[in-house]
Amino acid sequence: MNDEYLFLFAQWGIFTTEQCRIILNKFGSFKAAWKGLSYEDIHNLNVRGEKAERVLEIRERISFEQMMKVVRELEVKVCFVDDADYPVTLKQMENGPPFLFVRGKLPDFHKALAVVGTRSCTDYGRLVTKRFTADLVRHGFVVVSGLATGIDSVAHKTTLENNGITVAVLGSGVDVITPNSNHRLAQNIIQSGGAIISTYPLGTLAKRHHFPDRNIIIAGLCQGTLVTEAGQHSGALITAREAHELGREVFAVPNDINKYALSGTNEYIRGSKAKLVDNIGHILEDLKMQIKDMRQILDLSHDERILLERLASGGKTIDDLVIETTFDIPKLCEIILQLQLKNAIAEQNNRFVII
Repeated sequence: MNDEYLFLFAQWGIFTTEQCRIILNKFGSFKAAWKGLSYEDIHNLNVRGEKAERVLEIRERISFEQMMKVVRELEVKVCFVDDADYPVTLKQMENGPPFLFVRGKLPDFHKALAVVGTRSCTDYGRLVTKRFTADLVRHGFVVVSGLATGIDSVAHKTTLENNGITVAVLGSGVDVITPNSNHRLAQNIIQSGGAIISTYPLGTLAKRHHFPDRNIIIAGLCQGTLVTEAGQHSGALITAREAHELGREVFAVPNDINKYALSGTNEYIRGSKAKLVDNIGHILEDLKMQIKDMRQILDLSHDERILLERLASGGKTIDDLVIETTFDIPKLCEIILQLQLKNAIAEQNNRFVII
């Protein structure tokens, strides 16, 4: 989207995807919304109290010129959920984030796997992470992780050592790299064709409660999640759980049965929440059909993807779709016809549904 005020709007970091669409439908552009959004508009969106005050405070504090200066210096991009370059895999999530802040180049996520695990990894954890990550890169996968110490860092570094593409998802703004020891790694990821991404506005510090949401994004970007080593309460298991709830594949490498502190993956396998893997072949076999299906999704036009996203939550009438999209009726009918010809949707009882 070519609206530079998108950066300012995204910096609010308050509105949901649906609220953003309602605002855009009213104002027509992010620039008009940034300048014209009133307290009454905010109130009508059910944004109240401290959050409502913060919207107005941020607008008073931030200037367009200052924001553009920071954006140019850091080479930051922002993707809105309805933009063509917003990851399709995240669009499939029911409550995906409205904005992604990006440093670097977003890859094609149709063949991406999350590799996650404990910050306090053992030599065994490093070894299996290196082995699986190197094999994933050789088979053309994008490797996604969280830039934390331990398993995350091993996954990113191994990908780069094997000339692969890796993406780091942060629990802070993309301009706030934590831990400090990973500044060089973050730069290497960007320079090697990968990306640093976040849903948090610029300047946001990493906080403990940010990481569960960060883990949801990691899971949402990928066709599957591989946990190579994790304890009972590891954040990596949150990523695995989210992947499972999204209907994505979850894989786990079995850990030493004598090390209770690192038995999280074994518990996940025992509970049938993850598939036990001891070589790359298991992952390749399970993901083969998913990747084929994802390629079919990626053959759709930008407008067709938007319409399918609206239908993901259930059947909708023409009137529903006019309200929920920016398409007029002639354009909407054209998109519907194309999707029907591709056997992607059908009409049932005056509602259009995904088939």
